[in-house]
Amino acid sequence: MPTIVLFHGYGADMNDLAPLAGAIQAPRGCNWYFPNGHLTVPLGGHYEGRAWFPIPLAELEAGATIDLTERVPPGMSKARRNAVEFLSKLNASRLVIGGFSQGAMLATDIAVHGQSGLQGLALLSGTLVNASEWDQLLTTASKLPFYQSHGAYDQVLSFAHAQKLDALLKKHGWAGQLQRFEGGHEIPSEVLIQLGTFLRQVLK
Repeated sequence: MPTIVLFHGYGADMNDLAPLAGAIQAPRGCNWYFPNGHLTVPLGGHYEGRAWFPIPLAELEAGATIDLTERVPPGMSKARRNAVEFLSKLNASRLVIGGFSQGAMLATDIAVHGQSGLQGLALLSGTLVNASEWDQLLTTASKLPFYQSHGAYDQVLSFAHAQKLDALLKKHGWAGQLQRFEGGHEIPSEVLIQLGTFLRQVLK
């Protein structure tokens, strides 16, 4: 059974991405999973979101985009272990993982660490993290098809760093495309169309 797992972004939760299951034309009969991050994020009042690991919010508050190209976010390895444990329980024979923003970072980290059984990687507004380690890990990781989208005017995670991630994956023989769209930190309808095409190709 084809299976798709998407990890949400920082401060959101599973409900943020769950509507995509009905909006994307994936292969018929796909199983969709939208796990929640294990950390809670206060959002003000009685509201809270979820996260996979902390992010340097001070950089955003200072008006800069977050730059993780040469850093390992604290807690990322724990998030990866938790996510891999979740994936192992699915017993999926055809599996695509991905996510939005922080969730895309987590999915990429899982893939470059050599997670077995993956058919593809779907990265929505993600970024390059800890480039030197990912570069080394990619020398032995299984090559995967990938789809990546990013807004040209993203003020959270820069388009330039998305380009660097695209270049790094292709350097190691991964086949994919970076879809640039005229927007910010978001998932526009044109991305849903192209992501559906990608999923039908890799999960057919």
